[in-house]
Amino acid sequence: MPMSSCTLAAPFRADVAIGHDEAIVKLAGELDIDSADALERTVAELHTTGHDRIVVDLSRVEFIDSTGLRVLLGLHRSSEREGRLLGLVRGPRPVHRMFELTATAPLFHWR
Repeated sequence: MPMSSCTLAAPFRADVAIGHDEAIVKLAGELDIDSADALERTVAELHTTGHDRIVVDLSRVEFIDSTGLRVLLGLHRSSEREGRLLGLVRGPRPVHRMFELTATAPLFHWR
């Protein structure tokens, strides 16, 4: 009987780097229904501690689903409403394709 192989996704991570005028949230792994809440909590904590300029780095995100996109859209809307800045660093082609297919790419501030 042949063995099947499966590739396991890298565990989700949200590492924060604080700069002099902005906080960078470096994501890795899959931004999906299982991990989107962690991103929301991380950004909320940064806002609570006075960070009004946040950049979410998607360059190491392997996959994004509709829940991940919904959370980013919600963070974008609340940032705009509250006079804060939420920027995104473009992810790999398959990740960025989600923004293109949903016509949401123009809504975001890209780095």
